[in-house]
Amino acid sequence: MKKTRLLFVGLIAGIALTFGHLWFAPSQNSPTTSAIIKRLNARPAIAGPSNDTSPTPTPSSNTGSDELPPANLLTEGVSASALPTPIPGETLLYFVPSDNDSTATVLYLYNTDATAHTVALRGFSYNGVLVYSLNINIGATSFLRLSSDSIAAAPPPSWATPAPVITNFTDFTYLASLSLPKGVKAEGYVLFNPGTGTVDPRKDQGAIPLRFSTDPASLFLPNVQNNN
Repeated sequence: MKKTRLLFVGLIAGIALTFGHLWFAPSQNSPTTSAIIKRLNARPAIAGPSNDTSPTPTPSSNTGSDELPPANLLTEGVSASALPTPIPGETLLYFVPSDNDSTATVLYLYNTDATAHTVALRGFSYNGVLVYSLNINIGATSFLRLSSDSIAAAPPPSWATPAPVITNFTDFTYLASLSLPKGVKAEGYVLFNPGTGTVDPRKDQGAIPLRFSTDPASLFLPNVQNNN
């Protein structure tokens, strides 16, 4: 009987201790929880993505980089300029060059006419502002090669004569045009030129043909072939 009484008292004491612990635990933890919440609230807010979608040129430590913007790109207005007016008797062609730190554009000009001509090469930024302008003289029945990057010091003989004309578009020329006089033909391609800034014709650089158009809007549309 005595053992039964002691067992009953111990059971009551255990229940009382358990309820006491559950009752006082929240009050003991509340200061810690409150401190954590205060620390979280004191942290600076994480900024969301910016809504500004205007292009921002990426600065480069390399002063010769093709990804440095032309000086007039930052001073011209953002309103679109008019594309060049076609010269009577000449063919105005548009194309998209590529001239960043990993690519270069090569152009071929061939004058089949018995008279020397001047070819107008123009480049435009994303907002239509003229950022590149070069007038190229090509002799009668002669050939010229143009390159947006410098040529290797010892090019093949076919590249050495006549010497290529360097046309540094930079990566900020989004659209370019050629005004071709009567008898002048044009062709071109983009090649991969990984970070060297120099075109070495002796290396296989995976040329991609350029697509020329008389309508600048069609340059950004896929090719459509009609077999009929």
